[in-house]
Amino acid sequence: MIKIEKEKLGLQDYFYIGYLYLIILGIVSDAIFYGIFGVSYLNYTTILDALISPISLLANNWILSLFLIGMFTLMYFYFTRWMPRLYKYLRVKNWYKKLYNIEKWDKRYEKLEDKKNLLPGLMFIFFLLFVSMRTGLGLGLKHKYEESEVIPNYTLVFKDNEKLDVRKIGQNSAYFFYFIPGETEITATPITDNLKQIKRLKKKKK
Repeated sequence: MIKIEKEKLGLQDYFYIGYLYLIILGIVSDAIFYGIFGVSYLNYTTILDALISPISLLANNWILSLFLIGMFTLMYFYFTRWMPRLYKYLRVKNWYKKLYNIEKWDKRYEKLEDKKNLLPGLMFIFFLLFVSMRTGLGLGLKHKYEESEVIPNYTLVFKDNEKLDVRKIGQNSAYFFYFIPGETEITATPITDNLKQIKRLKKKKK
């Protein structure tokens, strides 16, 4: 009975850590992304939006998902397989012993093989990768829209039946963020209060 309780408590701990991790990841990445466009995103978001944001972004962008999964997998094998094997090969070399404190590094690799600190380390690296990708995406879009014409990809139908063609930047449960062609500032429109429909425009064939 005691073992079962410990296992349940462990699962609850992992669930809670994962929950907080996704919220922090969502808040930081979205705040940086929208901050690049001059939007104080924290004024427009909720905890649920922050929780869903990373999952939604990865689900809707398979190229980004494959890249991050690939990088995460490579890092896992590097830290758990390739790096320890390389160290075992090098540690017996005389020139390596002169450069490094073998006893000190033996203890570090022993901890790495136990994999106790592996998950937190990988989570931290994934956090940096995700935030960096989101920052790069924001900077790239800003530069693109500053240098070229904003081409609408959505039509917003307001409750008074007025229609507006816009360029979507993002969306959460409460707000739709977009550029109006000819303007340089992002507009945030409440979805429930203002919008009747959000229609995706077909791409024009060249």
